[in-house]
Amino acid sequence: MNEDKMFTVLNNLDDDLIEKEIDNLMDGVECNTESISKKAHKKLDKYNRKIRFRKRLPYVAAICACFICINTVYADDISEAVKKFFNKTPVYSTMVDGSAYYLKDGLALDDNMVIDSFMVSEGRMDMKFTSKLDISILRDAIIIPGDNPDIQYVMGGYSEDNGKYYFSFMNGKEDNYNIKPCKSFDLLVGNKTYSISLEQAESLDGTQKLFASEATSNQIGLVDVGANSLEKDGKQTIQLIASFKNKDMKLSKFGRPVDATVKTSFENLGEDGIVSTGTGLRTEDIYATDESGAKYKLEVPADANAFPIAAFETDAAIDNKLTLQLPALIASYQKTVDSLKISIPQEGEEIINRDVDMFAQKAVAKSIKRLSPTSAQLVFQLNTGNEKYVGIRSFNIYSKDILKASSEFSGDKAVMILDFNKDVDEINLDISWPEFVMNGNWTINMQ
Repeated sequence: MNEDKMFTVLNNLDDDLIEKEIDNLMDGVECNTESISKKAHKKLDKYNRKIRFRKRLPYVAAICACFICINTVYADDISEAVKKFFNKTPVYSTMVDGSAYYLKDGLALDDNMVIDSFMVSEGRMDMKFTSKLDISILRDAIIIPGDNPDIQYVMGGYSEDNGKYYFSFMNGKEDNYNIKPCKSFDLLVGNKTYSISLEQAESLDGTQKLFASEATSNQIGLVDVGANSLEKDGKQTIQLIASFKNKDMKLSKFGRPVDATVKTSFENLGEDGIVSTGTGLRTEDIYATDESGAKYKLEVPADANAFPIAAFETDAAIDNKLTLQLPALIASYQKTVDSLKISIPQEGEEIINRDVDMFAQKAVAKSIKRLSPTSAQLVFQLNTGNEKYVGIRSFNIYSKDILKASSEFSGDKAVMILDFNKDVDEINLDISWPEFVMNGNWTINMQ
């Protein structure tokens, strides 16, 4: 940590924490406090910073102590309250774990291809682009990272809206989402190759004014929530941060869901892949209030380029001290959590009663009922674990024997209709990517 960052970090800490750290630092240390004071004031004069100190001498003494002998130890200590957010990297209007590279501005490759945004981080590669080319050409696009030409990233999923595309890529050779951040890559589309360089995004550190949430009655140990205040056009932008204890848990969206019922479906098209749908992630508005009680809505930026959104615009002036209320967030555990072998009766209903641990919450596969020679109904009881403030919102199912499936999640129950292309009496069912609503009721004082 250099001197600039050290001054900023100290300026961001509250007074009680500073005094506590000074006591720890000076314990057992014999020093000339008058000399320390002179050196400290000289440092401050040099930097000419307008730092408001309630008790000036102890603060500057602490700064000198850091410079003299134990700045590394001190940095470790003072970062305890906020270091849980330091591995987070803001990119565009979202936030990812660890290092990330992105396209700073839109890039026109030729008359047929314009990349509006591109971002790559650990396990994630997203591209938004506009093209006149047919989807049969676009979906065969390949990305080869500059630092490892043996890897090929291919389209893992896409959406399209009137010539504007959103592609998410996956590791084509491994058939998974083992994606590594890279600074440059070749994009192969049709018979053309484009070489593209990216900017590296800077992770959060002690130079930002990070605020951790206060303790609430709804304790959820799976995630820490915080915020960062930024300036944009004279107004405050609030950057929300969700730091999960498990690396496979990822944010889906901030806020409490509007819809109590979630409907999903998938259809296995064989060589043409899998088509899946789901009801949207609509959430209630999030608000912050200032010291006068004025209320400010957190707005999604019009130029948002990536998801999930983590940076929100407000009408609050940059010097307003805001308190944010975040009732809930939605997150998913992006792994396969269980595999079930389920026998389907020729007629009537069979009781299963099989526990399924979905990491953040538990469920029970209750029963399966034959509906026709080529269909069955599978029922789950949800939220059977101890995390009473965490509810299952949905999860994915897959079996090579299932042609189509439609699911409805509502309250503590999920009902799935499974369609087969032939009469089957047993399925091996993979359960993956459970999504949860975490009702943390967090309060973040940005003061």
